[in-house]
Amino acid sequence: MKIIRRIAWVAVGFTYFLVALGGTVRVNDAGLSCPDWPLCYGRPFVFPNIRTLLEESHRYTASIVSILIVALAICALLWARKERQVLIPALIAPVLLVVQIVLGGLTVLWKLPPEIITAHLATALAIFATVITIAVMAGQPSPSQEHPAQTRRFLRLALTTALLVYGLMLSGSYVVGSGATFACTSWPLCGQTLPGMARLGDINTLHRLIATIVGLVVAWTLYTAWRRRQVAPGQARVAVAAALLFVLQSLIGGTIPLLGSGSLHFGSISNQDAATFMRGLHLAVASAVWGLLVLLAVLAARQLRAAPQGAELERLEATEAAARESVSPLRQTISGYIDLMKPHVTVLLLGTTAAAMAIAYQGLPPLGLTVATLLGGALAAGSANAINCYYDRDIDSIMSRTSRRSLPAGRVQPRQALIFGLALGVASFLILALFVNLLSAVLACGAILFYVGVYTMWLKRTTAQNIVIGGAAGAVPVLVGWAAVTGTISLPAIWLFAIIFYWTPPHFWALSLLIEKDYEKAHVPMLPVLFGEQETRKQIFLYSLLLLAVTLVLFAMRAMSYLYLAAALILGGILVYMALRLLWERHSRRWARTLFWYSNCYLAMIFAAMVLDRVIFH
Repeated sequence: MKIIRRIAWVAVGFTYFLVALGGTVRVNDAGLSCPDWPLCYGRPFVFPNIRTLLEESHRYTASIVSILIVALAICALLWARKERQVLIPALIAPVLLVVQIVLGGLTVLWKLPPEIITAHLATALAIFATVITIAVMAGQPSPSQEHPAQTRRFLRLALTTALLVYGLMLSGSYVVGSGATFACTSWPLCGQTLPGMARLGDINTLHRLIATIVGLVVAWTLYTAWRRRQVAPGQARVAVAAALLFVLQSLIGGTIPLLGSGSLHFGSISNQDAATFMRGLHLAVASAVWGLLVLLAVLAARQLRAAPQGAELERLEATEAAARESVSPLRQTISGYIDLMKPHVTVLLLGTTAAAMAIAYQGLPPLGLTVATLLGGALAAGSANAINCYYDRDIDSIMSRTSRRSLPAGRVQPRQALIFGLALGVASFLILALFVNLLSAVLACGAILFYVGVYTMWLKRTTAQNIVIGGAAGAVPVLVGWAAVTGTISLPAIWLFAIIFYWTPPHFWALSLLIEKDYEKAHVPMLPVLFGEQETRKQIFLYSLLLLAVTLVLFAMRAMSYLYLAAALILGGILVYMALRLLWERHSRRWARTLFWYSNCYLAMIFAAMVLDRVIFH
């Protein structure tokens, strides 16, 4: 394993250099300095100018990376066949390499189409992540001093953050490829766009908005990693480095439009040369952020493999219980009321609401309207969740997953929780009615009533189809967002609703497989409790297929273009594959946990693809 680890770390260095060099080639317009491929003007060595040198250096670096990846695959087959955490990424890397080589050739032969360039970068970053995974997993993990549930939670956060940075980098790649780099004349706000570049200004602004959201998630990841520094000091240091580099690359990105508009100068260096340098540096630093976040996630995954068991796990649980009791009463009360609103659920709902607004507006809607809609939506979701916690406090106290919630734990009294939930609902209706429109307010209020009255009080305790029908409440936020922009509900909005409606069963049933015993103790008739695990796995697979079909309707009705079609096929295909593995592996719940986590990412990514599609092609 030592030789595999050493080769992998060498591959990490060369792959990073390859990505950074590719960015330099791109910003210097050197991609077509060699008009043919794989040779340059029919010869292996031609250096007539600096651009040709850059392009050929990029190709030769890619050759070195290719040799290292093939060597890793061979070594893994020889010496790591039983180490799946090493063998699987080592076999995936050559497949990605073939795709990368084909995309590199098409980039040149098809004269630098932005979509192919973006796909080329996406594959290179995926290869970078794969070799990092091999390098880390080939090492031996140290014994973990953290509860595995805490490690698993941080692993999910780190993976989510890394994927968001991945999407941010791809959106930045499209900004460059579409010619939108200098469409905005100021930073951090876009200010005025150049004449005739309004659409490109929207593309640039969307990238900045994504960067802001991702920056907040990176900050939360840093905060969480720093709190864990006693049990995972190495991960804390990696998170600090990633956060600092994220800030640095944001500042570098801010200099680019200022240089383009002439608002910033670097002495005797021309603004064009300075902007070119900054654009290359921007990608290089962003690639380092991506690599560090992948490293953070893989380190957490390796730590999870060494999680404590038996008596050591019981000791950790007792220590955590004592720590929770030592928290001040005021802090417990505040966190208790926040917990009633289920913020981890609300964030995803607000994301789909904002996406629906951008899709309906075919660009970025006014800031004031967006803030009012999201605030009203957050209060509506918090209201429904708080009243749900009030009504379900009896079964929440029985289920181990929910026994630490505010009401079962005694941090909030039932009557106060009910008043809090009702007050949030009233505030939501007033904000939406006064600052958005009446239709949005009525829809949000209707979602509260449906979630509480139909799902919580009736369906949840009476039928195995509870989550299928009750899932309609979670799909209403897209209608709220659409109505906020248009004042009406049209057919595309109905299909956005349908996507979330059909997404809910596989998402929630995957969770129900993991906590089946809880539902059985509480006498909640979830699907695996009444019909067994195998029927649940079958239904997850069927609903995943149905969800894939529903997502394609938006393309069929010409509401979306080929960019969305590609995203829907890839993301839906991954979901169907995971559901199929869950169906095949009857005696394992590993894929249930993976599918549950991915389904959250899936919903966020497919709505992000819709927004990109409408901003770019409206």
